[in-house]
Amino acid sequence: MDADLILRDAYTLIAEQWCSPPNGEEDREQVRKDAESVVDRVRGVAEEGAALLAKFLAESSLSEEDYVDLFELAPKCALYLGSHTYDEPHTCANAAVSDRNGYMIELGGIYRHFGHVTVGRELPDYLPLMVDFLALTIESKDDTIRGKFIAEYFLPFVPPLRSRLEALKTPYLHLLEALESIITVDLKTQVLSKEPVQPTQPIKWEKTYDTV
Repeated sequence: MDADLILRDAYTLIAEQWCSPPNGEEDREQVRKDAESVVDRVRGVAEEGAALLAKFLAESSLSEEDYVDLFELAPKCALYLGSHTYDEPHTCANAAVSDRNGYMIELGGIYRHFGHVTVGRELPDYLPLMVDFLALTIESKDDTIRGKFIAEYFLPFVPPLRSRLEALKTPYLHLLEALESIITVDLKTQVLSKEPVQPTQPIKWEKTYDTV
């Protein structure tokens, strides 16, 4: 299988694993088998990333309630990248001009450049959505805007999230490290540039996430 398609599957798996766990033992077992199949393919392209994914799958056994406690409803660790870097505004007026709001507007411009706009309630800096975007654009590595997304709008915002996961001593740290490893492989063939984002006409990004 083409290496880019394997990376796409790896991104898709990682995005799914950041979402709430499936209900029922039968569903969990099917998800586990599907995930292990992806990990087997990833080993030939990103050995370290595959090992970290396997480690996460072996150690992660969160219940839906524990997941909610960790990532949702007054979360111990929010899955919105910008929230770990920018201070939350105290008023609605401040929110409109906050640095995080500007960050999300620019993310929206990048998504539109590739013909996608987010639908549903999730914000543009929602981690599973951002990882899905990497999967959707894996065959657009000659587009420097994708490289800009990774180098300027994604990777610089990962360290605060990593620090929080380390402090919480959660297996999700392995999932984040797997993602970083996959991105490192991805970047070896990604064209990078400092050119500004030039949005194009958007279409709907038909992606929903399992949230409680």
